[in-house]
Amino acid sequence: MHNEEHLIHEIKRELDWAASEVQRTEAEVMRLEVDFNKSMETADAQDVKRLTKEKEHLQERIGLNEAYGLQRRAAKRFYMISHVYDIASTGKSSEHIREQLSCFLYRSIDGVAENADQRDKLLELAEGLLAYFSGGHSDEADEAIREAWQNIEETLRHLGRK
Repeated sequence: MHNEEHLIHEIKRELDWAASEVQRTEAEVMRLEVDFNKSMETADAQDVKRLTKEKEHLQERIGLNEAYGLQRRAAKRFYMISHVYDIASTGKSSEHIREQLSCFLYRSIDGVAENADQRDKLLELAEGLLAYFSGGHSDEADEAIREAWQNIEETLRHLGRK
């Protein structure tokens, strides 16, 4: 296998990392807040204005909003792949899994993807997932899932979904 861990574990690790980045960034913002509050205790009105602007500038540079965005994207990605695995765990046919994936990923009411390319990509993913669940979570099936998932994520990005 080219990867040390299966796709779902990798995406979960990304979520854990994003959550730790939020915690780290929040702690940095709190330290900055405490330091500036101490400085402001003895400052006059003009210094308070200057210190407040400086604090706001530094807080912006810390990137808390970016960390929240990163965590939100990682959480959504983990939710999506988890739901994809949940759909596939039903163990029915690859065609049934493809229809369910189409409803979930492309928001297709009737289970039909918009075009042949989407249907083909979904079928590749469904077949990889079916092999994964029926074949004991093999590395080969994970590679097939990984490749199909990357293709689907690219398609979703082109549709404006992040």
